[in-house]
Amino acid sequence: MIKVLLVDDDYPALEGLRQILRWETFNGELVGCATDGVQASAMIDKTSPDVVIADIKMPRMDGIELAGWLYEHYRNIRVILLSGHSEFEYAQKALQYRVTDYILKPVTRQKIAELEKRLREISDELHAKREIRRLSGDDTLKEHLLSLLRQGDADAINSLMRTGVLAESLLHDCNGTLGAMLLDYLSAYRNEISRDKSRLSDLKRREMEVYWSLHTPWERIDHILACYQDVLTYSKSKKEEYVQPIVAHCIQMIQEHYTDASFNISQLADQANLSLSYLSTVFKQAMGQTISSYLSSQRLLKSQELLRDISIPVKDVCARSGYEDPHYFARSFKKQTGMTPSEYRNLHNSRDLHPDGGIEQERNVGMSGSIPAER
Repeated sequence: MIKVLLVDDDYPALEGLRQILRWETFNGELVGCATDGVQASAMIDKTSPDVVIADIKMPRMDGIELAGWLYEHYRNIRVILLSGHSEFEYAQKALQYRVTDYILKPVTRQKIAELEKRLREISDELHAKREIRRLSGDDTLKEHLLSLLRQGDADAINSLMRTGVLAESLLHDCNGTLGAMLLDYLSAYRNEISRDKSRLSDLKRREMEVYWSLHTPWERIDHILACYQDVLTYSKSKKEEYVQPIVAHCIQMIQEHYTDASFNISQLADQANLSLSYLSTVFKQAMGQTISSYLSSQRLLKSQELLRDISIPVKDVCARSGYEDPHYFARSFKKQTGMTPSEYRNLHNSRDLHPDGGIEQERNVGMSGSIPAER
């Protein structure tokens, strides 16, 4: 929605313009009508319009003077001047106030259509700027792009930047801040996957230099997408080289240390010199479950094994399975098996005394000693 203020000392012309404009075509709202620049300036302070459409010739403060006042006080407000042929050369003085839109009188149906088209363009630009501010202040876009990069989804990234809200915002990103932010996100992903980080700052600087040297939105979008594609190609080649060894190393480390309560998956990422989010992504892609669920499954299987030995107290089972807190161990065990540790022990003790009944009972509660893979 864009807010419009109409200013003209000719009241019939003012009323005619108000009625003939198809406000819905440019998502417009009339916030007021003024008969000269002085009255308009007072209304602007109260209504904060996005666009002022003003006649050139008016008493007290004409359209040029009003444009100058707006330039001093409200530079974000667009000005569209209505001028006769004899006034056009005079109207060009408003160029110093960044006024570039004029409608020549008489205002015909064709000129109204041109005015509506320009108002639609302004509406789209203002909407895009609001979206840029929203996207710039929200980490949702960053996390979404990082997720697509980790998945290697080039098609989704291309679609995101070619169509929809982000694409529209990039086309109206006159200052280039949104595009530069997307290149920053790419650098963050490079930092995740690269073992040799010494060259990353130089690479980012070169990409930014090229970006700022480009003049059209489409050139900048193409450059951003080319940079993303280069990283995806690099990431894919690196995955083929070392993802399997990394996953194998993670499994080995978990097998060796899962009984240590202080061991956690952050240590795996630190040893691999990779971010935890990236390591988690490649592990899940290779194993079909997260690192956390894999670690939990190993600790659960160990606790089940120890619980079958009735000579080991339950609190010792907890500690020897890699759980530090007995209460957390009990809750986690029941959540994953449907039984408390004591109930599980009693089940197997019963099975030892009554082999057939115990086995059948275990089948009924679904105890297989494993955890379904997370998808």
